[in-house]
Amino acid sequence: MKLLKNLGWFLLAILSFYFGYGLVQSMALSALDLGASIFGVLPLYIVLSGAYVYGVYRWYQTEKVSIQTTIFNRYIWLPTLVLLVAITAQFFLPEDPSVNQQIVSQLTVAQPVFGFFMVVVFAPLTEELIFRGMLARYLFPKQNNGKQTALFLLVSSVLFALIHFPGTLQQFLVYASLGLSLGLAYVNRKGLLYSISLHALNNLIGFLMILML
Repeated sequence: MKLLKNLGWFLLAILSFYFGYGLVQSMALSALDLGASIFGVLPLYIVLSGAYVYGVYRWYQTEKVSIQTTIFNRYIWLPTLVLLVAITAQFFLPEDPSVNQQIVSQLTVAQPVFGFFMVVVFAPLTEELIFRGMLARYLFPKQNNGKQTALFLLVSSVLFALIHFPGTLQQFLVYASLGLSLGLAYVNRKGLLYSISLHALNNLIGFLMILML
């Protein structure tokens, strides 16, 4: 019964991501498409998105997540290594941009300042809060052994891949590998700072590469 209740709360957190933050994001993009000034849209977007992040973070903090030290979180360098391997591997794979990546590329070129805040700042904050923090908070609050942590890493990696709408197996594996590195970062520091930082770094690299091409 408790598991079903917690699953319901986690689904509510996901709905808040899509219909709360998603609404703020879509309204800002629509305003820009209609010719609204970036100087008017961007501050409002930052304020509303910041309020959402703050609210969900306070929600996340209402109960602590217990994560025991295992082989998955013993080495602080492991998440960064997995991320670097995932990024490097993409250079050797056939070019296969997902719909999500195409949208991000178009936005970055058209509205680089807004794109920076959406992609490099708020995407890491919101996605890590929901798909790492809230996932652990409700479905994996007590990771007392390696099996429980491994299951958390698997679920969080798959969810991270799915929310980016992969259209091919290659796209799914790329996003899942990135999700694995971020999940490892979360369990390594037993909190969100490391995973948010790695997520922002990954997105910043992609953002800069789009601008330089």
